[in-house]
Amino acid sequence: MDIFCRYCGEPWEHDTLHEFGDYKKRAKLFAQLGCNALMNEGELTHVCDQATVNADVALASATLQDDSPFPDDWLGAEDLVCMMEGLQ
Repeated sequence: MDIFCRYCGEPWEHDTLHEFGDYKKRAKLFAQLGCNALMNEGELTHVCDQATVNADVALASATLQDDSPFPDDWLGAEDLVCMMEGLQ
């Protein structure tokens, strides 16, 4: 399952958070920095500045990340976008 960058909407495999050996810290950084928390060995300290892949998913992901500190709760960004599109 994927989690998404709150800035550009880039999908990342949820398990990527485990690759750094500091899951809780990495999850918190991903919610703050987006992609940059997972790139370049996690050494970047500024927010993601990549080109936007999907603005709607980025917004949904930011909403989910703001609502919960638990990455398992962030997995529904694409579903949230689909639900919102269905309401229009």
